[in-house]
Amino acid sequence: MNGDGAERQSAWQAARAAEPLLAEAGVPEARFEAEYLARTAAGISRAQYFAGAPLDDDGRQRFEGFLERRIRREPSAYLAGEREFRTRTFAVGPGVLVPRPETEMLVDIGLDAVRGGARTVLEVGTGSGAVAVSLAAELSPGDARVVATDLSARAILVARANARRHAARVDFVLADLAGPIGRADVVLANLPYIPSGEIDALEPEVSRWEPRLALDGGDDGYALIRRLLQDCATRLRPRLLALEVGFGQAPDVAKLVHATGANAEVLVDFNAIERIVVAQWP
Repeated sequence: MNGDGAERQSAWQAARAAEPLLAEAGVPEARFEAEYLARTAAGISRAQYFAGAPLDDDGRQRFEGFLERRIRREPSAYLAGEREFRTRTFAVGPGVLVPRPETEMLVDIGLDAVRGGARTVLEVGTGSGAVAVSLAAELSPGDARVVATDLSARAILVARANARRHAARVDFVLADLAGPIGRADVVLANLPYIPSGEIDALEPEVSRWEPRLALDGGDDGYALIRRLLQDCATRLRPRLLALEVGFGQAPDVAKLVHATGANAEVLVDFNAIERIVVAQWP
């Protein structure tokens, strides 16, 4: 809509008009998505949104651009350029996996391990750095050293920027898994675990937009998990390794853990899904 009527249109009205377009494109939770795009474009809170805050010309242009991209199923986090994780906001974008709420469990495991005496925590496959940065930001100075690796140079750049944003001290290393790391008391990892042949069948937000490097777990989904398990069992020998896994994968990963001589504990997320497999060697 253009002209004086458009200038008076509120963010709420713009979102309601966009909702059927998003629904027709197959975007899940179209009403919430429309609201989120309108609020983000306008730079307003939910309270302001429902109070009828207007979209100015710049906000309208941003909203229309967001809408076009979201209809193409580009993730909302990429449109906004950020995603909340625990109590912080992290920069994200193409080339970096969007952090998920269930991954916050890895931070809690790391914090508990440091309270139990761990002095070095390694996150393998850090992506945006959400886990490593959150952990470092929530520790007291001198509690433990936090190290994070990733095979993607772009991911390392984004992670370093997020660390600066939150004044978190993390040593980032461009590396294949834990390759150059000499030791770690605790290893945390949300590695690619989707079987190669299943990626294209995922929702478009994932299959078309998120980096394949961060998704592809090989033929059965466990290629990188096996490699990291073997490295931990034979070289790093951490107190524990915590692995985030996909739906239905925990029993298989627990067997892989047992095969290395470690004990396995399976933890469930807030949806009662078996989400984390913790390996501990005797």
